Amino acid sequence: MQAIHTQLEINRVTIKKDDSVGFSATTPALTDTELSAFRQLSKLLVNAIFEPQEGSSGVLKITEPLTGKSPSARLRAVLFVLWKQQGMPQNDFEVYYRLQVEKVIDKIKSLLEDE
Repeated sequence: MQAIHTQLEINRVTIKKDDSVGFSATTPALTDTELSAFRQLSKLLVNAIFEPQEGSSGVLKITEPLTGKSPSARLRAVLFVLWKQQGMPQNDFEVYYRLQVEKVIDKIKSLLEDE
């Protein structure tokens, strides 16, 4: 698969709840071959560098990998599925969530060595 180097015009930037960024961009008109190359990159993780056409004074390197949800958001989502599978044992998921997180915290605390 070939890399693509092109100019983009960033049209819209949105900041997500987890402080990640979504954006839309427009390319110049593309040939069929270039369109095909973009289609092949669809839903793949890619490396990108954005530099103004006039040049830049350096590069801000973001090293955090793209993983989707934060670990706490993943835990919450998994606990929600478990809560539903268990027939929603309590009416309020928030209460269930807090109880389950407290159990995890207590388990980890029990593993700590006394100082």
